[in-house]
Amino acid sequence: MSDTRVPPPAAGADPPTRSPYQLDADEGPQSVGELKAALAPWPDLLAAFAAELEAAPFHQDGEESLRAVRDVISAYRVEWMAKVHPDIVQAVADDEAGIDDGVLLDAVMGEYDPDTYERRDGGEAA
Repeated sequence: MSDTRVPPPAAGADPPTRSPYQLDADEGPQSVGELKAALAPWPDLLAAFAAELEAAPFHQDGEESLRAVRDVISAYRVEWMAKVHPDIVQAVADDEAGIDDGVLLDAVMGEYDPDTYERRDGGEAA
């Protein structure tokens, strides 16, 4: 399966979502038709979405109605975001190029107790 990502939008263009960490309900594709159109650049992903959506039951014992359908739609909205959000696209490109400009976990957690995750100095987290 090809993992080709859409290049980031031109400078000044808004990203497809406000945050690369969360896809709010009012962001991205808003219907099954829009989601299919958004996934069209990745035929394998679109085919997988269609197959999972068609196989999702409307009701399963012990679960609310249409839960499986909503779960499939949510999962593929996140898949779409991962392929088009400029921050995610850049992070993937940097990773593939071997660029590591992140902060080491030890540096981030150095001020915290490893057992309780409380700040060692008793202060507030920044």
